[in-house]
Amino acid sequence: MYKKNMMREYIKNSELRVFNNRIKVRLSKELAVKYDNGCYNNYLNNMDKCFQMIDTLNIQYPSNAHPVFYVYIVPDDSYVELLNFPTKFDKGNGGGKPVRCYDLDGFGSAYGLSQNMLENKPSEETNISRIENEIHELAHIVHSQFFNKNQIISEGFAEALPLYALGFEEIFNEHRNSIINLNENQIFSAQEILNSEKNNSYGVESILPNRSCSFRLSYISSYLFVRGCMETIVKKYNLSKEQSVQYFLEIVMGSDCTNEFLIYDVADALDLPREELLNGKQMQLEILQSLSMETPR
Repeated sequence: MYKKNMMREYIKNSELRVFNNRIKVRLSKELAVKYDNGCYNNYLNNMDKCFQMIDTLNIQYPSNAHPVFYVYIVPDDSYVELLNFPTKFDKGNGGGKPVRCYDLDGFGSAYGLSQNMLENKPSEETNISRIENEIHELAHIVHSQFFNKNQIISEGFAEALPLYALGFEEIFNEHRNSIINLNENQIFSAQEILNSEKNNSYGVESILPNRSCSFRLSYISSYLFVRGCMETIVKKYNLSKEQSVQYFLEIVMGSDCTNEFLIYDVADALDLPREELLNGKQMQLEILQSLSMETPR
């Protein structure tokens, strides 16, 4: 059934603001007044700092592009419709998620946010969970330039970039201490995660109430999967964990597959047993064990 693309219409009629040489903002005429009054500056400054952390990974984009990061700010009363916000995660208090970018100089995705997510924010964000979650969302924008694949790959990458590549594992103690105590039945294989995507149960079960997606079992398992692949890259090709990000992005970008065949393709690229990578949990469990033995900062 055809449904009019309201977000496209919103962006078509939006106003453009240039925050700096890397971040541009689109928003309605009414919200532009708030932007011009500086209501969103603190949030955007904190976001820029997160992007600067990602820049330390020196990611090279396809065609040697230097895409602009777009933030699409939408009114609080229409964020569900405009952002196509998942009802299973909607608590009625706003939110943000990657959306299609309609600007030709931008990444494949833009960051869609309800206005309340940017207002009344501290001048410097110090909450480690919120910083990690912000980088998670920005990581989705990064990988949109390479791929938009299954959630196990996309969400796993979005978690592995801050936690593994940027070293948040060592400082995000609440997350680390929560996941090292999980039992084997709480860790999902790649096949089980793919099944949850198909039946729309991905991300439903959380280990702590009212926390970010990092504490949902499907996200944790996806993170362990992608982290395991990145660690394999590090060991196999004698690369740094930072360099493993680029290598992983290019593996997935080069695959024409989705679902189970995508997992097989990743296995072939890394010389790993296909069925073990799809149905096993050994790689993920070994990572949990190594995390439990390391001393956090």
